[in-house]
Amino acid sequence: MQIRHKISLQFTCVVAIILLFFSGIVYLRAENQRSKNFFDRIQGRANTTARLLVDVQEFTPKLLKLLDMNSSSRLPNEEVYVYNFKNELLYSNIDKTPDYIDPTFLENIKKEEKVTLKDENREILGILFTGKYDRFVVVASANDLVGYSQEKNLVNTLGIGFLSGIIITIILSIFFAGQALRPIQSINNEISRITANNLKKRLDEGNKKDEIAELAVNFNRMLNRLEMAFQQQKQFVSQASHELRTPLAALKTEIQVGLEENQTIEEYKKTLKNTLNDTERLIQLSNSLLQLARTIEDKDKFHFEILRMEDILLNVQKAIQGNYPHYRIVFDFEKIPDDDNLTLINGNLLLLENLFSNLIENACKYSSDHQANILLSFDKIYCIVKIKDKGIGIPENEIAYIFNPFFRASNSIDKDGFGIGLSITKRIAELHKAIIDVKSKYLKGTEFIIKIPHQ
Repeated sequence: MQIRHKISLQFTCVVAIILLFFSGIVYLRAENQRSKNFFDRIQGRANTTARLLVDVQEFTPKLLKLLDMNSSSRLPNEEVYVYNFKNELLYSNIDKTPDYIDPTFLENIKKEEKVTLKDENREILGILFTGKYDRFVVVASANDLVGYSQEKNLVNTLGIGFLSGIIITIILSIFFAGQALRPIQSINNEISRITANNLKKRLDEGNKKDEIAELAVNFNRMLNRLEMAFQQQKQFVSQASHELRTPLAALKTEIQVGLEENQTIEEYKKTLKNTLNDTERLIQLSNSLLQLARTIEDKDKFHFEILRMEDILLNVQKAIQGNYPHYRIVFDFEKIPDDDNLTLINGNLLLLENLFSNLIENACKYSSDHQANILLSFDKIYCIVKIKDKGIGIPENEIAYIFNPFFRASNSIDKDGFGIGLSITKRIAELHKAIIDVKSKYLKGTEFIIKIPHQ
């Protein structure tokens, strides 16, 4: 079922319930008023008949019956009976006594003083009448032909109004639902024309105020992210292909040289050594690419736990100095924490060790003294790590690009590397909601400041 039909059905049901509720109230009020008015008329006729019979001596039962038959205020099928307290019939305007009048009914009237009941379409009233000298039981009844006819007309009117209201509601709800959902149909049409080759197309955001406009705005933001992701993916594939082509071409060349005849054993050894170096470089590049791809995965795939920052840094320091004994790493607290919790963070141990390893190794690699200084501090929100070196620095106009995959500063081309480490570092920081700031002076040194929210 389409949304417009669901909306129409739901709105029609609501209107139907409201119409039924108010129709019921109108009918009940009309029925109560009809019944009250008619019983008031019956009571008036009963009191008049009893007063004339009991209190006016000139009126005999015969004369009163004759007067009643010719009265213009006589009700349809009116019957009036007057009984004394011995349940003896003193007066009746007709010759028969109905079945509903029995001693029990009369005694109930004496007890309650006023009793009403309904026998099919006949309204029956029994009252206790107090005359000048005695009390009497008066039973009067009649058919409310006019009242029931008006009530029937009211029911027909309410029924016609209800059905008309439902039909009009269905028509209008379908129309207005279609009008309200027309922008969504327009959005669907625009979305159907967006493909991977046409990600620059954007949806019309309308007035940018209502929910549909908000949907278009959010969808456009998603398209912006998708377009950026596609561009990054294309750039990554292009750059990765370029980086892989170099060691592969070198391998091919070395193999071709090795296949040539008339080479000495030393020349073969040299060829194999070069092939081994190119293979190791290819393995390192492949590992770096896999590591970069892994950091792009969803954060939920990584196990996060409470870690202590100084332990992470000391582990990284120990690992790097184990692999590169000539590197010198100096670790210290810039500010001693009063509370141990200020250096606790929520993170993934392997990813964070990778982040700091990249930065510390770069600091040592690009410094003539191969030294990196690490300072740990904190504020109200972040645990702060500063990694400083006195190396070659980064040209000012290239600082904005250092986190791009495969980018290498112009003054670092002669150093080993692929330009992937800082891209991995940036992505790991994003996974931990961390902030990385870079300060660098060309040929004087670089400082990386990493701010990770503490616990």
